[in-house]
Amino acid sequence: MEDEVEIIGENSRSTAGNNDICQLCSSNLQDLSPEQRDQHYEDHHIPAKSNVDPQFILGHFSDRPSTQSHSHKPRSRGVPCFQKGSEERFWYPTLSEPPPANYTPGLLSILKEALKKSNLKGYIDRAVLCYDRTPHITPTFDRGWGCGYRNFLMACAALMDQQIQPSYLGCLESPIPPGVCNLQQWIEDAWKEGYDEIGAEQLDNRLVGTKKFIGTAELYVAFSSRGIPCILVDFDFGSSQGQLSLHGKSLSILSFLCRVGPLDGLQGTVNDALRDGSPVITTEKMPVILQFEGHSVTVVGYEVQSRTREVNLLVFDPSSTIFADVRSAALAGSRSVTWTSASKISRALQVGQRKLKGSSRKRARLESDGESAIVISDSDDEEKAGKANGNLTLRTASLIKAFRWKKLVLKKHKAFQLLYFPMDKPLSQQERMYRQVVSSTLG
Repeated sequence: MEDEVEIIGENSRSTAGNNDICQLCSSNLQDLSPEQRDQHYEDHHIPAKSNVDPQFILGHFSDRPSTQSHSHKPRSRGVPCFQKGSEERFWYPTLSEPPPANYTPGLLSILKEALKKSNLKGYIDRAVLCYDRTPHITPTFDRGWGCGYRNFLMACAALMDQQIQPSYLGCLESPIPPGVCNLQQWIEDAWKEGYDEIGAEQLDNRLVGTKKFIGTAELYVAFSSRGIPCILVDFDFGSSQGQLSLHGKSLSILSFLCRVGPLDGLQGTVNDALRDGSPVITTEKMPVILQFEGHSVTVVGYEVQSRTREVNLLVFDPSSTIFADVRSAALAGSRSVTWTSASKISRALQVGQRKLKGSSRKRARLESDGESAIVISDSDDEEKAGKANGNLTLRTASLIKAFRWKKLVLKKHKAFQLLYFPMDKPLSQQERMYRQVVSSTLG
């Protein structure tokens, strides 16, 4: 089942959120009841709520390097979910028009500033982020089954905006641009060209108009058929040599990311790379899609804790909700933010905030980077201070915590698969034909 991670801000409950705008017709649904919203989506022939088997396996994992990347576990046959040909608007940062309501560009710039603040406080030693114009994208009509599609769209938005390989834009934009429905058509078209016969058979050679899950193997097919070089890498922590601690698992994946991700090209060991240079940096490297049983996320960076030296991956989870105040700060830029820490804030900007009834005093249990604190405030003066000049107030620890990859995922799962982009020139026709058989390497 997809995990829900909420980034809560002061005005998040009172301001229209991402789900208040219909992503198909752009109608404002804020004043509609849940029943009326259901009917609105029914008019589009799209169920507003989808029932998804939480035990369904999202993707495939290979057992050894350079082998077919599919398991033979049964796949969902799916049911129709929307009219063929309907599609929401795809957006990437180069475009002049504003992004759709479920897109949040600029979020990595905000996260970078929060990491800098945390470094100055001594909580983190080092952090590295990917291409900072990568937007966060949440599901709309595909909530519950669309994580693979949204990770695909986040990658496409970055690939179409970057300037290392400008020709990627044409490869991805034509003849059919990216989208949830369009991706299904991309994959079906690739199957007809001879790509991934095993995967096509598992999905009954039909994907368009269904709620079928897709994984990194299907994304490999989609990108390869469009000429975009990408590579699948499997991590098997279930073998005898893979019995690692949580820290060991994280470091194993991180070590690989250092070879292909944001630190690719730096000399020395992982620890050398993490020690040298500026404490918090962004790179021109593309985000990496990470899949495990039941879900997938987009890796956008990692951090190293100062006290424990623990490595934490930082991810964009497509199932998370970016609320209005955080999105507004991301769109406005880091200069619009007033940052607060546990020693200053009077309200917890996180799930579970509570107000003491019958008193103007507020009590909140805060989890800072490595510490816990109880903060009691008698007034809202500190909260109002940041608003005096129109700034938004965000808490450093809460923002960073929302993007840290949950250790429970590492503990629970033994197999993970990465899809990354080496940023080589577009594939030739011969290279595309070679990739019709999906293969992966072992990390």
